[in-house]
Amino acid sequence: MTTNLCIHVSDIHSTTETFTVDEMVALAEQKLNSQDRVPEVQGEAFDLKGWYRSWKNTHHVEEREEPTHVKVEAVDEFQALMPWSQVEQALFLYAQEGQPLKKGYPIRLYVPDGSSECLNVKSIVKIWFLRDASLGEEATYGFKNKVSLEELKIKK
Repeated sequence: MTTNLCIHVSDIHSTTETFTVDEMVALAEQKLNSQDRVPEVQGEAFDLKGWYRSWKNTHHVEEREEPTHVKVEAVDEFQALMPWSQVEQALFLYAQEGQPLKKGYPIRLYVPDGSSECLNVKSIVKIWFLRDASLGEEATYGFKNKVSLEELKIKK
């Protein structure tokens, strides 16, 4: 397990920052036992929406509107895009038995009120808070599609 991964967090209306797990936890306004929201998962967690509010407050940003969506990307480039309305109970798991995650490091997202278990993304390294209603009310997920120019060339 690599224990030096950082999480990149972005909101184009304010800032982009890089955090360690400890820095994210310190900023969280609500820390909780993950079983409070996800009964089958044991560990220490923090509330996604509460963390977002704390982060925005550190920048003294007057928030006119909440994001319409949150997008996360894992170390393996798996991505999930969720409407803000689907993350009411979402949490980031960051430790189990007082130790960094063995499966899902650096943080793992659980969305108990989401439309799919595929929204429970492990090993998150990027988080975007978006404001784009045209993204719709359906959650989407899958691997980032990267194709090199060499792969696009037709071989004769």
